Amino acid sequence: MVAEATAVVEATANVSWMRFYSASADTNAAGAYSHIDVRPLTGSLGAEIFGPTLNRISDEEAGEIRRAAADHKVVFFRDQDLTTEQFEDFAGVWGSFGTDPFIAAIPDHPHVVRVCKEADEKSPFVFGGAWHSDWSFQATPPSFTLLYAVDVPDVGGDTMWANMNLAYESLSPELKRTLSRVEAVHSPKNAYGSSATHNDLAENMEILYGPDAHLRHNHPAVRIHPETGEPALFVNPGYVVGIDGLRPDEADLILHHLYEVATNPTFTCRFRWRPGSLAVWDNRCTLHNPISDYLGTRREMMRITIAGEAPIPVQNLG
Repeated sequence: MVAEATAVVEATANVSWMRFYSASADTNAAGAYSHIDVRPLTGSLGAEIFGPTLNRISDEEAGEIRRAAADHKVVFFRDQDLTTEQFEDFAGVWGSFGTDPFIAAIPDHPHVVRVCKEADEKSPFVFGGAWHSDWSFQATPPSFTLLYAVDVPDVGGDTMWANMNLAYESLSPELKRTLSRVEAVHSPKNAYGSSATHNDLAENMEILYGPDAHLRHNHPAVRIHPETGEPALFVNPGYVVGIDGLRPDEADLILHHLYEVATNPTFTCRFRWRPGSLAVWDNRCTLHNPISDYLGTRREMMRITIAGEAPIPVQNLG
């Protein structure tokens, strides 16, 4: 295994920087819906949904919204007016509440996290400000995350997402074979461990450090989506600390290449927030990254994660 992986490392290290990535016209095309209006955001992933009022959503609308999320991997709503209780009710469309370690929830709402940066903060650091999949270090990482915009800057504060299914499909057959036989090591230590002082720069959020920050979980480097059956890379720079069975230098070369591929602009979308906007994304097949470009202005969001399942490994490609 190490010999094979080393050969792949050497091959990926020589990949030309001129490599061309693309998505077909039907990759993110809208399907037919009766109760919602779905408008794709880019050619690779993401769609805005118009029509539903989320504080009184019908069962028919909920079903079509779930289908649109499976098709587009991240969906967006505009001009919603939700209380915290209504936000929690809408989260029930997606499943049971997940567990959010390391961050204090808002009072009386143990599953809602307030993500806030005040205008007078001194550092440009933003919470979660790197490409990642939420809580991927958990034994059963979250399936979905919901983020609702309460207050956003006039300019800046966008969020980006990456399609990890397209990233996987773009890889060479040999690299796919290698990845089908390995597990990535996920850990919160770099974000929430004793030496992860960068989170102290989140001046208006309560970060809960603790011994659990050094726990590790191995997950397949490629996972099968339980609803769509699509394979997707399941690695991210926020929480992956290695590849089981490989030396750090070998793992770093492979992981760096995978991150470079996954975050190529062709495989991403970018969303401009407004107050009342809401995003729902699937952590099982996307990465996301909030952009730090609004120091000196205020941004407040509410966030809920939805419980997921143990990642299903892709069939060993032999």
